[in-house]
Amino acid sequence: MADCSPISIILVSSGSLRGDRLLFRYPYQELPCKPAISPAVASNPYVLREADCSGSTSNQGLTGYTDKILATLMATKTELAGDKFELKVDNLRFVGHPTLLHQMSSSIDLSRSDGPSPRREPSPIILFNIVFVIQANVSPSLNQYYHDLSKRLALAIRHEEWRCGYLNKQAQIMRDVHDEVSAMPEDSAPASPFQHMIPRCDLARELRDVYTGLCDSGIVNIRINSWILVSFCLPHKVHNNNVDAAKIEPEAVERCISAIRPYHAMLLLVDRDGLLEELPQDCSPALTRLIRIATPLKSLQCLSQDSDLALSQIFQLVSHLVYWGKATIIYPLAESNVYTLSPNAKTSVNSLLCEKFLEQFPGVCLPAVMGDFSLPLPLGEHRNPLGLPQQQGIIRLSTHGVASPQAQLVQMVVWMLQHRLLVQLHTYIYLMSIDPEAAGTGSAKSQASPLLLVPDDAARNRTISGGSEAISVGSPDGGELELSSSVETYSTYSTEMGSDGMLITKDARLQRKLTESLLSDLTEGERMSVLKVPAASNPEDLRLFARLVWYFRGQHHLEEIMYYENLRRSQLLTLLDKFREVLITCQHEDAAAAVFHTKQY
Repeated sequence: MADCSPISIILVSSGSLRGDRLLFRYPYQELPCKPAISPAVASNPYVLREADCSGSTSNQGLTGYTDKILATLMATKTELAGDKFELKVDNLRFVGHPTLLHQMSSSIDLSRSDGPSPRREPSPIILFNIVFVIQANVSPSLNQYYHDLSKRLALAIRHEEWRCGYLNKQAQIMRDVHDEVSAMPEDSAPASPFQHMIPRCDLARELRDVYTGLCDSGIVNIRINSWILVSFCLPHKVHNNNVDAAKIEPEAVERCISAIRPYHAMLLLVDRDGLLEELPQDCSPALTRLIRIATPLKSLQCLSQDSDLALSQIFQLVSHLVYWGKATIIYPLAESNVYTLSPNAKTSVNSLLCEKFLEQFPGVCLPAVMGDFSLPLPLGEHRNPLGLPQQQGIIRLSTHGVASPQAQLVQMVVWMLQHRLLVQLHTYIYLMSIDPEAAGTGSAKSQASPLLLVPDDAARNRTISGGSEAISVGSPDGGELELSSSVETYSTYSTEMGSDGMLITKDARLQRKLTESLLSDLTEGERMSVLKVPAASNPEDLRLFARLVWYFRGQHHLEEIMYYENLRRSQLLTLLDKFREVLITCQHEDAAAAVFHTKQY
């Protein structure tokens, strides 16, 4: 994966007085180019050849291009203003958003200003362009993000220009520095005039801060002319700062956000007090309230009730924090949660994480703790019921702390989840056929969509009424099959004669109707397999099975089924045990968290 940090940021202008001009670039260091190896000298076909220095890059910035060449390339014509600017030269890509200053002159009504507004002289700058130089082999989504940032900066600068002439003032300072440096003798002239602009020019410092923010953390949070706030997040950088093996793309983050459910919990990845200090003064009070009460022990639905905010608003705020890399999505901490070591976790004893862990938990060794999570086990099984410190595995407390063993364990699990060292495994259920030969004999209609519905759609297609024990099961043709076990339903026909001359009781009729409802949803092989299970003769068990059969396609884990169907874990595990002949389980990550641990090849 190519480096997503910018190579350089450049400000160019096009005016009526001095034409195309490169006003500022950062970084401004230029290294001498290495001469290219001539073919006559390098006769060996296996020798490593160095590329020509024109258009090369280095750790210090962009080299091989003069200011005049860059100004000519990036100061576009007025016809191209307002659209995306993208130019690829060799191994470099230039991305910007050319902007005209005089576009707003006809739309701004100066008579609506608060005070007397003097008539402004025509601006010597007609067009300006803030260009980011990046590698040419980056993903197309990264190009779009840099264009978006260039557009935001251009709009903020243009607003300040029409408010107080900000761009012309700053551009004049930059031109004066250029003239002063060019007037100096060659032996005493500085290496670059841009170095002298930063102490004297506010716009130069703001562009420098944009560059350093993108390179350091991928977050830009500046105020143009101490007035217009420009906030920007580069997800390519934000979500990959602390992960070396896993490369997270913005599309994966969007999939994670779309997979957020009410039963999830939010885990802050940064210090709570530090995050509150970073928030702008005009931020939403709801966001501040959510950050203050956020805990990994409560679901988003509980946070919605505690904060008195709508669940939809909680989703939006949590999605915002996840996108900016300030929080992640987990399942609320519980003793039944199964955790194991992440495949991307660094197990070196000399890693920086070991030092951070030792500072947080004195006397506890991180590799030893990670070793106890090598095998997937429920969190409740990591502590010994006998309570002996020498037999408690990871719970080895030092005399420095006063926390209880259970609280210490929870804190360590939270810390490792924040640093993506642990992965939570969820149990998913699959319905299988006992008879392999009959597995593929079902019709296409019976293999269609009803079993693949998500819980929201499934809930709309079936209802459970407690009073009459009525069951509505969605049928493949879009209708509903309603079964009832109330006394009124069977008061007319209390008995029925079967084909073999035996009386059919009310329970037998109910079981037959339940079986018929399953026949419309399962394939032939699955029907035969379910009916062979001894638990299928129990109407209550069969009724619960028919109610949950929508989830037995490996798309929903136990916690999700428990939430949407309002079931206890013991009820669900009991059903799985009764129908274990046709139900198999497997464990893997939740879709909302898997993107942060999956390797991208």
